[in-house]
Amino acid sequence: MTTRPDSGEREANYSADEAAVRDLYRQLLDGWNRGSGSAFAAPFAEDGDLVAFDGTHFKGREQIAPFHQELFDRWMKGTRLVGEVKGVRFLGPDVAVMHAVGGTVMRGKSEPSPERDSIQTLVATREGGGWRFATFQNTRVRPIGRNAATFLIWALTDLLWKVFAPKRKVNA
Repeated sequence: MTTRPDSGEREANYSADEAAVRDLYRQLLDGWNRGSGSAFAAPFAEDGDLVAFDGTHFKGREQIAPFHQELFDRWMKGTRLVGEVKGVRFLGPDVAVMHAVGGTVMRGKSEPSPERDSIQTLVATREGGGWRFATFQNTRVRPIGRNAATFLIWALTDLLWKVFAPKRKVNA
């Protein structure tokens, strides 16, 4: 096996970088759990993107923070966000992709509600020596299933969405 003289240093750097990227995720969870929109948005780059579980797209901390503050103050007051990083992969020295599984613990409960489980894909980039999330895609776990009953439930939620969803504008 051949090693390069700098391979140990690079390995140490990747280990430190992976720890820093994982820490961003912890900061995001901590911001939610404190009920702070600004703390939740802090791990994002100034122009970072967040695509919520419902497909809503937020561009930059200036949109992410106030939306989440309203969420924390009204509908999600007293909830906790829990998550587990499943892996971090570096696409280069300054770009990492992280996959995590997250869930929401509703107020008064001790375990996450399974209907709120999400697969999360985050891209972190190095900015001025530190790491920030460039993008976060949050997708609810809604498998179609292998039997007719689970397929019908899945199809029914689509039908309900079609009937009751707010009308959206299509940007041209």
